[in-house]
Formats: sequence, structure tokens, C-alpha cells
Amino acid sequence: MTFYTYSYLKNQNFTTSYIRLTILTILLIAAAVVFLKYFRDRTSVKYRDLLVIFLTASLLLISFQFQNFSILQNTKHNSNNVLGILSRIAKQNHVSPRDLQTNTATASDQMLVRDSQHHQYYRVLYNDDQSGFMTEKINVQLTKTKLKVVGEY
Repeated sequence: MTFYTYSYLKNQNFTTSYIRLTILTILLIAAAVVFLKYFRDRTSVKYRDLLVIFLTASLLLISFQFQNFSILQNTKHNSNNVLGILSRIAKQNHVSPRDLQTNTATASDQMLVRDSQHHQYYRVLYNDDQSGFMTEKINVQLTKTKLKVVGEY
């Protein structure tokens, strides 16, 4: 069973998106430089070919980044929902949110929350229209299941 810590959900690493944005920026700057060189010397075919290559690569990266951006926004939205739930549970039970862990990175019915300091488990139950939730303390019996914690304590 995998649990995600509060700090992991809060500080998720999105470096691949930043790397893609950096590469895209470099490609667009290179395309602008090549366009200026081509504009000065229109008889040179190599600048036109380089411009086409850079613009094609940029368009390809833009399409990847757009798809990744929508996924990234959805992931951040779900993580923020889970962080809000963990903060409310921590406040209700007078514990630090950093001591809480959850078994899912998206807010869902039957979500489990683990208090690592007091070794207690809570189940999150949403109402029918998903506008509120209820927590109940449960006893979890782990037989052969190993707990894997993703993130720092």
C-alpha cells in the first residue's frame, strides 16, 4: 500500500515541464536568429532550411507542452484538493498536516489518511454531490501488505 506525504503532495516536482519550456524557448530564439540571418541574405538556402527545422521542432514541442500543460493543471488541482482535505483533517484532530499521509494523490471517496505520528487511520467519505466530506477513524489490519511512503516525513 502506497501513501503520499503532505510535503510530497505540496512540492511535487514538475521539472520535465520546465525542461520542455526551456528547450522551446531556446528553439524559438534560434528560429528568430536564423530568420534574421535569412532576411539579410535571402539567397542562402541553409538559413531557410534551418528556419523550417526550428519552427517545425517548436510547433511539435508546443503541441506536447499544451497536452502536458492540461495534465499538469489537472494534477495540481487534484493535489490542492487533497492538501485541503489533509489540512482540515489535521485541524479537526489537532495534529500537524506534515504528519498525515494519504493513499491517493487525487481526492476520492474511500480515501485513506494515515496519521504517522499517532498510527491512526481515517477514511474520507464524500456526500452525494461531492460538496463536503466526513472522516471516520478506522482500524487497519495489515497482514502481508507492506507500507510504502512516498515523500519526506
